[in-house]
Amino acid sequence: MRKYLKRLLIFLFLLVFVFLALPFLAAPWVCHIGGDVVCFGGVAEVTGSVWGPCNYTGAVEIIDGPPIEWGRDGFKCVAAGRAGGKTYAVFIREVEADYPTRDPFKSEAERNLCYCAKGEIALYIFGVEPAVLVAYPGILVVDVEEGVGYLSIVYRFPPFQWLFNYSYFIFGGDGVYLNIEGFETLRYMSGLKAAVGAKREIGGPLLKGCAYRVKVRLEPEKLTISQPLYNATAKAVRVG
Repeated sequence: MRKYLKRLLIFLFLLVFVFLALPFLAAPWVCHIGGDVVCFGGVAEVTGSVWGPCNYTGAVEIIDGPPIEWGRDGFKCVAAGRAGGKTYAVFIREVEADYPTRDPFKSEAERNLCYCAKGEIALYIFGVEPAVLVAYPGILVVDVEEGVGYLSIVYRFPPFQWLFNYSYFIFGGDGVYLNIEGFETLRYMSGLKAAVGAKREIGGPLLKGCAYRVKVRLEPEKLTISQPLYNATAKAVRVG
């Protein structure tokens, strides 16, 4: 009897050990987001043109992009114009995440596993899973002729897409910039709103001024651009 009891205790010990070790063993692959990340640099004073609103009635398909948890609404074209001899279109779409990871990547189960491996294993051992949904605006700037896009996430900013209209985007000599001067006076969670960029892993540091370089399939004939409305000089961060 003692022999079988000893074996049972050893089996239970190994089972608990594997359960505790699994998240840490899985962390390298489950936390890694993937995708081609490019960085444009930090905040700078930029001069360029503000173009009027655009209209797009076609589909937007991202190819080989990072595993984003998108909101229910689709992409909305908010601005389109010319910069550096190219035509760019700016799309906005809400991305979703949950607390405490606050990252809109992969599935909820994968995010939880990653977060568990990063030090909050007690929450999941006792079955206490956070269920607070958070959302952020995702900005997709597309080079219409080449079918290349730059996707960045706007962290620490109220997740209301209507806050981003054409007036916030400056078409400069080498690309498209997000004017952040109006955001700096808005405080939330003691952080500035102008936290725009990409990440290489769930729960990792935000690479400010960076974006995921993705292939995008558009229907250019269904895109209607406006015209340059006025010139602007502002503190901005490049998003495409």
